[in-house]
Amino acid sequence: MKLVKLLSLLLLAPFAANAADLLEVYHQAQMSDPIFQQAIAQRLSTKEGVPISLSSLLPNLSLNFNPYVTRQEFSGSSLQTDINGNTTSPRNNTQRAYNLSLSLTQTVFDYAQIANLQGALATSKGADATLNSALQDLMVRVSHAYFVILENEDKLRYAESTKIAYKEQFNEAKQQFDVGLKTITDVYTARARYDSATADVIAKQTEVTNARENLRVMTGKYYPDLAKLSERLPLVSPHPDSIESWVHTAIQQNWTIKSAQYATENKLQNVHQQFAGHMPTAQLQSSWSRQYADNINGYQSYIQRNGPASNTSKAIGVNINFPIFQGGGVVAETSQATYDYQASQQQTEQVLRNTINQTRQSYLNVISSVSQIIADREAIKSNTSSLEGMEESYKVGTETLVNVLNQQQKLFESQSDYATDRYAYVNYMLLLKQAAGTLGFDDLHALNNWLTGEEVPVARSHIASTKTTHVSSYTKKHKKYTKK
Repeated sequence: MKLVKLLSLLLLAPFAANAADLLEVYHQAQMSDPIFQQAIAQRLSTKEGVPISLSSLLPNLSLNFNPYVTRQEFSGSSLQTDINGNTTSPRNNTQRAYNLSLSLTQTVFDYAQIANLQGALATSKGADATLNSALQDLMVRVSHAYFVILENEDKLRYAESTKIAYKEQFNEAKQQFDVGLKTITDVYTARARYDSATADVIAKQTEVTNARENLRVMTGKYYPDLAKLSERLPLVSPHPDSIESWVHTAIQQNWTIKSAQYATENKLQNVHQQFAGHMPTAQLQSSWSRQYADNINGYQSYIQRNGPASNTSKAIGVNINFPIFQGGGVVAETSQATYDYQASQQQTEQVLRNTINQTRQSYLNVISSVSQIIADREAIKSNTSSLEGMEESYKVGTETLVNVLNQQQKLFESQSDYATDRYAYVNYMLLLKQAAGTLGFDDLHALNNWLTGEEVPVARSHIASTKTTHVSSYTKKHKKYTKK
């Protein structure tokens, strides 16, 4: 028997060593997640709006070159003759010529273009904020998907343990029925619980598989084994321990709020841009042109003398445009832009309120999760002790099988609640830092340090300790996990 256990450990050791941790999965998601990659491309596209808008305020230089060849055929009265009737002018003429022009235009004043540039700058800053928000969102999504897998794996092991317990009780009831110590009702009751536990194990296996596939959507890679969350993970309260401090930080640093504020700034600049339709514009214009022509056959006319000729001209001036009336379009467009700006203000206000609400809820959820996990540990301990007592009483005939099975179900439910609350605590902490805008790679790295290749023990091992690490001592040892 010991040899079998040793061989099992040796076979499982390579899989534990190759278990992927949170940082490995996160780095893979950074390269593969379509949502995050889309955010990167969208940021790059948006930031190109700045040089596009700036180009309208910079000099515009253009060169035009137009070479051409003209051939003329003459006959009849078009030909010149001498007194003897001999033709003195050529019967055809080939002219080679070109027009070359260079023009320069420089905006002197155009308020619409200036406002458009300011709006593009605001949008560019908003794109940076949006990408930072997308990065934090990726951290939360990857962590959530990662811990959903671990949670479902824990629940699967609890379900398998419960199934084994129900099977043992079913076998015992059947054996006692065979010797006349129990009724057939006890056998049917135990069999019903065992069948229900079997179905539950199958459902839990499907949930684990689905959770792994959900992680594959972000990473493009299937992870058959993930590092487990250590039982020694300390239950720390948020630091600072003031909900208003977290709200104040969120208002100042939340990236979604910043993105919305920059979007509102862009709408304001659009109002200025539309109002600029009432204002004059001024442009500096300069041009240089050269015309050249050469008659190959030396034909002389009143337009062109024999041989090559050229003409060069230069011009410079200022073009000032004063808009007077444009059918009321400028007024309507300005009003429309104003309403859009007001709508954007309300959207920003909604984002602000949602962020404050998320911050408050996440803070309270972290606080309550600590208490719930401690209560879950005590519940597992109490239910385990109660089940052991009922099983002993059932063996001597002072307890019914139904009560034993019900107590076994309570133990399974308390273990499932512990798994749910344990991973919810981690997710709530990440959501709190995301809402505050302080979530970063250091937080994932600190959390990753509490991952091991060991599975969470079932039943009694869960109640080994209910002691929690003091917040101050933990933050001194692991400063990166909580922002001070």
